[in-house]
Amino acid sequence: MSSKDNLEERLEELGQAIESNDSLVETVMSHIAVEAGAECNRISGLKNKFIVRRLIMNRFTKIAAAAGIIIAAVLSITILDKLASPGYAIEQTMEAFKNVRFMHVVRHDEAGQIEDERWIEIGPDGFQVRYRQDNPPGRLIVEDGEAVSVHYKDKDTIVLYDPKKLQYQWIGDIGGWLKELAGQAGKVIEEDVDYWGRKAHRVRWLKLNTDCYIDPETKLPIAVGASQISYEYPPEGTFDIVIPDGVQVVDMRPGAEPTQVPEWLANKLADDKVAGTDFKNARHALAAGQYEEAANLFTKVVELQSGRNWAWFWLGKAHYELGEYDAAIYEFSKVIDMFADSQMVPHYCHLARGLAYAAKGMEDMARQDLETALPVMIDALLDIEGATMFDYADDPLYRSLPKDERPTAEQSLAMMINRLRVVTGQDFGYNPDAAAEENHQAIAAWCQWYEDSGQIEFTPDAELVPIPARDGP
Repeated sequence: MSSKDNLEERLEELGQAIESNDSLVETVMSHIAVEAGAECNRISGLKNKFIVRRLIMNRFTKIAAAAGIIIAAVLSITILDKLASPGYAIEQTMEAFKNVRFMHVVRHDEAGQIEDERWIEIGPDGFQVRYRQDNPPGRLIVEDGEAVSVHYKDKDTIVLYDPKKLQYQWIGDIGGWLKELAGQAGKVIEEDVDYWGRKAHRVRWLKLNTDCYIDPETKLPIAVGASQISYEYPPEGTFDIVIPDGVQVVDMRPGAEPTQVPEWLANKLADDKVAGTDFKNARHALAAGQYEEAANLFTKVVELQSGRNWAWFWLGKAHYELGEYDAAIYEFSKVIDMFADSQMVPHYCHLARGLAYAAKGMEDMARQDLETALPVMIDALLDIEGATMFDYADDPLYRSLPKDERPTAEQSLAMMINRLRVVTGQDFGYNPDAAAEENHQAIAAWCQWYEDSGQIEFTPDAELVPIPARDGP
């Protein structure tokens, strides 16, 4: 008998000693299920989590509550030891990052050439202090702590901005990002994997469904998606704003002496202002169900700012709601292609495009997209932070909501169940109003279904579960 089989047998035996209706045991075991999820992110590892959930769900002979609590405490240690690989914890990365001052972020194209390069100086609070970005199309961007310089090389013009008004970033609050990873928004997937010939721990950033790689020795990130990270000191002058001879300077900072604004820049600034206003109004129109108005406004936005991925995505949503599936597929494809350059997969966009293909009766194309999104959707049932981008995509006003008004975990879970019902045609009895035990069983059934079959059946008229009300006033 393998050690894995032996562990499962022992857990099943111990499960018989736990009362399923003991609320404290329920709480403890739910915590275990979350912590043990690091190994379960891969669907092949879901069986371990099913065992944990069965300990909660099955009803067996009564044992003293004190004994049940002791067993739960022992199990918490055993399961974490066996499943969560305690050799590395993201908190170690947070601690190591306290000593980091500079980051060098590089992304290469398929030919191995640098297509994006950034230097970042980080302050004690974890926020960006100074910044340099080479190789965005035709521009050099430098922030020296007092001004932001954008050098438009093809125009021989440098524009200076107040960093409080305009700041270019990779991840602005890097310290906050690491805290997020160390919380519920990140988890260790696998330790000591091979990353381009070097050992690394693979950590999933759940909100963006993006893999990060951590150096086992330094405990620092060495890659996020396709961007590789190092921590050497930058060359001298990296963050200096240099004005070459013959280059026109336009100082847009408050209090600066008035300068002649070139016509092309005046037009760009006007276009940016119009696009920003149209983008805001389009989001509100889409949220209100005014799909034609939303489509018209989003079209104007992408004509002015072709790289605005959320405008393309929500334009696709508007066309989908109008039954204009070819247009929706085109726009969703634009977003997917944008992320491909960074080797990132917008699973929410594959879901949306898959539904558009399905509505057209293009079953094979729909299946390819939906099968891309499905494992992430299933995994979000176990780690609900993974549903964040799906919620964001479904609500164009999400970005404007205060954090305490965004969907709760219970609401996100119900919304993900509804997406799954439409995509798969399956119904395993989840109901927000049902007992916790019954919903644990439903979630386990979804995971087991995916492991056993995962056959997709587009069901646009599937019965949806009610979205629970927000607790509190």
